[in-house]
Amino acid sequence: MLKLIKQQWLTVLLVLSVGVTPALAQVQSAKPMAVIAINNYNDLSKDIGWVADMVGPPGTAAMIEAQGAQFAQMFDTTKPIGIVVQSDGVLGAKVLGFIPTNNLQQLVGMLALFGMTAQPTDGGLLELQTGATPVYIKEGQGWAFVSNNKETLANVPADPVPLLGGLEKEYDVAIKGNVDAVPPVFMQLAMSQVQAGLQASTAQPLPGETEQAFEARRAQAMQSMEEMQKALNDMKSLTVGLNIDQTRESVYFDFGFDFKEGSESARSMDYSDVTTNLSAFAGDNAAVTMSMAGKIDPIQGAQAAAQIDMVRDQALNQLENDPNIPTEELRAIAIKSVATLVDVVNGTMAAGEFDMAASMTMDDGMGAIGAVRAAQADSLEAVFRELVTVAKEQDPEFPPVQLDALKHAGATFHTMSIPIPPFDPQTQAIFGEAVDISVGMSEDYIYFGLGKGNLEKIKSAIDVSAANKGVEADVMKMEMSASKILTFAAEQAQDPTLQQAASAAGSKDKARMMIIPIENGAKFRMELESGVLKAISIGAQALQPQLDESPF
Repeated sequence: MLKLIKQQWLTVLLVLSVGVTPALAQVQSAKPMAVIAINNYNDLSKDIGWVADMVGPPGTAAMIEAQGAQFAQMFDTTKPIGIVVQSDGVLGAKVLGFIPTNNLQQLVGMLALFGMTAQPTDGGLLELQTGATPVYIKEGQGWAFVSNNKETLANVPADPVPLLGGLEKEYDVAIKGNVDAVPPVFMQLAMSQVQAGLQASTAQPLPGETEQAFEARRAQAMQSMEEMQKALNDMKSLTVGLNIDQTRESVYFDFGFDFKEGSESARSMDYSDVTTNLSAFAGDNAAVTMSMAGKIDPIQGAQAAAQIDMVRDQALNQLENDPNIPTEELRAIAIKSVATLVDVVNGTMAAGEFDMAASMTMDDGMGAIGAVRAAQADSLEAVFRELVTVAKEQDPEFPPVQLDALKHAGATFHTMSIPIPPFDPQTQAIFGEAVDISVGMSEDYIYFGLGKGNLEKIKSAIDVSAANKGVEADVMKMEMSASKILTFAAEQAQDPTLQQAASAAGSKDKARMMIIPIENGAKFRMELESGVLKAISIGAQALQPQLDESPF
């Protein structure tokens, strides 16, 4: 799954690189290559005012509204602004922008204040003198249409809003690129540039790189290139959007993409029926939670396993020939550890599912628990015991490990406690007099814990998760509670500003990152709830005196 996500995002970045080439076309296409949508003034100003009142001094929203009142007189404040970009059929782009207004002359007059004057030209158009590419303006019924191409303005729609495809309803500001409408020649050009870079980076071995490692690296680079080319061919569109959602009391940024119906890439993004058996490991009351779950595409899994095998072979070769390993016993256990771990990872890939969850608490010192589904996880048990034995032999001061400290739900747990010296009061304030660590393995899961009482928390999470086995889950979600984190930081630092920020965060205090499935694709969302914005504002106000005194 991680490899798949990496490939898809690399493909997205490649598409963005195409977007900034001086492009765009060999064949005329009715489908736009790009659409930009800006929400109507009424909704947008309310959203901006809502944020401004949270992060600014009292009355900020009213001040913004007053300053924008004259500006708003030029527009129909109930309709969005949009830009549509299409191929011109040669080597450029035709741009059509539309602004809702019944007062074109006032708009033109405002542009004149910025040195851009408009002069009448043929066809009843205005030509805007920008000092660069000519821009033409046509007045319509309730709209001003703007384009770099006169012919584009010859047949404008009476209502251009449908051209935005609903983007203006989903986001305050958004850009959508229809990758399948970009002429193939420019995609090929971008790919050739990437391929040239890869070939240059794999033209010869790196200093100290063995011939085997060099060949493995080159093969991996070429495979990645093929996968990227395939994903690019399958891609349909990508969307970037920013929205202020007063209903959710949050601000979020989306970066999404989808693939052509029926394509292999679309099938690999099948996030339907995602469930987890580890729900309690990402508890709602934690300061930080993380979870991932889903299916592993068989083709992607096989490709990932092949690359992991390459890495394993390189690692084993280095271990077998490393002169710095002091004993053959250490060499043997290191080789066994790497080989066993790779077998577990590849077995998990072959099983076709992944499931992991973890959380961190800060209410009684810092602690964490987590679990990962792993095929043949219990094969790591023998390796762990050997590692402990060798560690004790090599270092008599190695902290004592209590093997078989607990057996629960088919898992065997081992614990260790690392003392914290009394001359380190800050660390003691976080963990206590010692850092308690737990590791457990069952046939299908690996468990870990950190901090006071972590083993009991793991037991509880196992039992609660078992009682809620197969519940619906997010593909990927990471969530942080600003109030909990700031309260903990304030207690450690005895900082009143941090405490003030923690109080301001309140209950709407989450910062999150997550993957949201969409048809034939997904979107990656970063979201800040209102309490996080308030906390950031307090921190910024506290730093302002220092910034004012700065010489820069």
